Amino acid sequence: MLNYKQLYYFWHVARSGGVTQAAEQLHLTPQTISGQVAELEQSLGVALFNRVGRRLVLTAAGRQAQEQAGAIFSLGAELEHTLRHASQELTMQVGIADSVPRTLAFDLLAPAMALATPLRLVCHEERAEQLFSELARHKLDMVLIDRPLPPDSGVRGYNHELGRSPLALFASPELAARARDGFPASLEGLPLLIPGEKSATHDRLLAWYRQQGIHPHLVGQFDDSTLMKSFGKAGMGIFPAPLAMADEIGRLYGVERIATLTDVTLSYYLVSAGRHLSHPGVQAVMEGAQQRLAALVGNK
Repeated sequence: MLNYKQLYYFWHVARSGGVTQAAEQLHLTPQTISGQVAELEQSLGVALFNRVGRRLVLTAAGRQAQEQAGAIFSLGAELEHTLRHASQELTMQVGIADSVPRTLAFDLLAPAMALATPLRLVCHEERAEQLFSELARHKLDMVLIDRPLPPDSGVRGYNHELGRSPLALFASPELAARARDGFPASLEGLPLLIPGEKSATHDRLLAWYRQQGIHPHLVGQFDDSTLMKSFGKAGMGIFPAPLAMADEIGRLYGVERIATLTDVTLSYYLVSAGRHLSHPGVQAVMEGAQQRLAALVGNK
């Protein structure tokens, strides 16, 4: 009988392009993965990979095995997903990319908690790549992110735009006053705090600085937007955030809005494994998000 654990390891190697990458994803040693794949090939009596130098290249049999294994594990994950939601308590597994501000994530997810049917919300905060991998295996009901799933990601998923918000700049009161005087030329030489490179804000803000002919004085880069705001609160630099969160940021961090960059717009997406949103909580997020974002931006 086919060993499905060995098949699962093979499938991960085939998808990720190598034993080392698969081992990292599965939190196992490369030796374990290699041994299990070798045993699978031996039991089947067919080679699934050709070793070309240090690379593994799928054979014709390997390509066929990868395709059918993908269908098997997708069906199994779908069954698990269906049975999990057949329980009396409705659970909603949400992946939140580390580039999404947590206060904004709260606002976007709040409609799911207002459903008449009791719902248990389980949030996972991780890198986008890891979240998409979990989504593909039906471990998550949705992923909340600030950029769409790329078409060449190798992950089957569907992008649903939740809404948009212009970008704004914030700083402590003293620094904000300096920045407003002669804006935007006044930004030259002033300290800047910026989100990490995986955030959509990172590239767009630096591009805006270049368009203005301003050389940013970067003093900090943060994957954690909350930490970035804390440094901003201490007066250590100007930082960007969605205009939709201006009131919340001012209240929590005691900072002031310097200006709104109306030509720099951020989009937020709900990424699902299926084209149609069947989970009631995900439907509630989708239906409520555009209205909530529009209201937040409109009040500024």
